[in-house]
Amino acid sequence: MEMMQKPKVPVTDADKQKSYFKYYERDLAPIAPEKMGKIFGPPMMPIGKLTFPERAKILEPGFEDETGYCVLPDGTGYISDTTFIPGGTAEMVDWYFAWRGLDPFRFTIVNPEENLGAMSMQTCITKDPFRTVQEKYWDTTQEIRRMGQMGPMGPPKIDYLNFKCPSSVGFDMDKIGPDKETKTLVCARNFADGQPPQAAPDYFVCHQVKEVEGGINVTTRIWYGWTVRYGKSYKALPDEFFMQPMVPMALMIQNATEWANLAAILPELYAAEKDTL
Repeated sequence: MEMMQKPKVPVTDADKQKSYFKYYERDLAPIAPEKMGKIFGPPMMPIGKLTFPERAKILEPGFEDETGYCVLPDGTGYISDTTFIPGGTAEMVDWYFAWRGLDPFRFTIVNPEENLGAMSMQTCITKDPFRTVQEKYWDTTQEIRRMGQMGPMGPPKIDYLNFKCPSSVGFDMDKIGPDKETKTLVCARNFADGQPPQAAPDYFVCHQVKEVEGGINVTTRIWYGWTVRYGKSYKALPDEFFMQPMVPMALMIQNATEWANLAAILPELYAAEKDTL
């Protein structure tokens, strides 16, 4: 099944002069064919899927879970999606999340059909030369703008992505690092602009990077309706509410689309732009 090509988001003359404008001009990389049935087929069976309070299990040696989406028994959504990046490294992934927050167009090139931009609200942290690449995005929030339902003439869809050090959201840092199975873990709390019921519920996302032959696997897990507040798990969805499967399905399509294209450009992008962070 092929995704129908959409018009690309508008860009400025200044964007056209940037060294990475060439990635905007390219066609989107396709989602891996073996993943399409997981996205557009029926949802996973929810019984036995990883719940948010159990999230630390992903750092256990050899832990794997099924690719797909579902609505868990508590009414919240769950997504697990793995992308192979040929020639990729954990350092590239950490670098990308910091780098993209310094210019909205850097997020646009990951999905030129949907992404209007991302911008850090704490650029002084990202630009601090004394911080590690991970510390350049930890405890920063990026405003994420995507095309709204009315297209370029309507209001954008706005989300805020608050990146956290894994240890502050329930993960053991002793299990993450260059000499561990999990090379890096990008964690963030997402909250939408506005108030319920117009705004979508909060969700929590983590991107887990493991080395494999020829590159890396990045496994994205999203718990839609859960987040962390004051260091504790918090269910952001009322107990009597069950979201429809199409909600996590739409989020999985968005995630798979962006990571498929990022996988196609990241090693080249990093080689050319790594010193511009």
